[in-house]
Amino acid sequence: PQGWKTSLAFDYALPTSFPFSVTAEGIFNKTVNAVCISDWSVKNAAGFARFNGVDNRPIYPDNSHTNTKAFVLENTTKGYGWSGSFSVNMTPVEGLNFFAAYTHTVSKEITGLPGSAAESAFTYVPTTDGPNYIKLHNSQYVTPDRVVASLTHSDKSGNHFNLLYEAWRGGYNYSYMMANDMNGDGYNYDAIYIPTDDEVSSKQFRFVSQDDADRFMNYVRADKYLSSHRGQYAEGYSLYSPWVHRIDFGYKHDFKVKCGNNTNTLQLSLDVKNLLNIFNDSWGVMKQMNSALNSGRILEVNSIGADGVPVYTTPAAVSGSTQTWTRVHAIGQCWYAQIGIKYMFN
Repeated sequence: PQGWKTSLAFDYALPTSFPFSVTAEGIFNKTVNAVCISDWSVKNAAGFARFNGVDNRPIYPDNSHTNTKAFVLENTTKGYGWSGSFSVNMTPVEGLNFFAAYTHTVSKEITGLPGSAAESAFTYVPTTDGPNYIKLHNSQYVTPDRVVASLTHSDKSGNHFNLLYEAWRGGYNYSYMMANDMNGDGYNYDAIYIPTDDEVSSKQFRFVSQDDADRFMNYVRADKYLSSHRGQYAEGYSLYSPWVHRIDFGYKHDFKVKCGNNTNTLQLSLDVKNLLNIFNDSWGVMKQMNSALNSGRILEVNSIGADGVPVYTTPAAVSGSTQTWTRVHAIGQCWYAQIGIKYMFN
């Protein structure tokens, strides 16, 4: 793999009576040669028939594959990414320091090869035309927004305090997909088309019943990503888990220990991670997609009309009142405290 990286940073010390600096940094990455994977046993989809209606993806016939799969590693020049960060650092009085930073990251790729074997790496990327024709999409592994801030204080009595605030969006990145193999390519990773109200009312995008249409469109209107991308195919891994906010607290105290002609230090410490979770069990807890949504598979093809337009059904769990996100129930989401002791020789 090869890539081009360009970075530019700017530091400025403000003319204040105390140390106060700001930093801005930008990084741009462009793919020169990245690894992707294709199955040469699949015929070229350019000659396949397509659905009618607004969702006109190709239809894979029964003879679209040979009997033996042939996965081949190839190169692609498609892909890029950039990140921008801004930070401030100040020491307004002796022993007191404040630092804060925000970073925004964008990363587009053809595939992150999300699998442990050739076929799984080939398969696990949502597509419309089939896994040989993956479009540029958001990286599965990117955290688009992150904020960090710290406040530390030390006094002459051997006390050290620190507060750390951290927040991020993403970490669990999902795709909206079909619940079944719509195009017949043999893989259940078909990205959905997000219809507009006009396309539904004009029957260019059809449902089995009015109830199915109402429940799906109500969910679309309530979902921030879907509502802002109507009239488009859902982009892979573009649904990010909500913001998480956490605060950590730390306290240390130094005891001076006279040992012969030397003065050593005995330090006792207390650290509390995810402090806010002590007061409310929903604070500081990450969220993941509601399991009732079947990992984002919120639409299903029921049949194909005589005019070649697909007819869809909406899974029972999907409606305007469906919660997209639920809390992650894991020990790593809970607060915890630890006590430490350290002996430092002079």
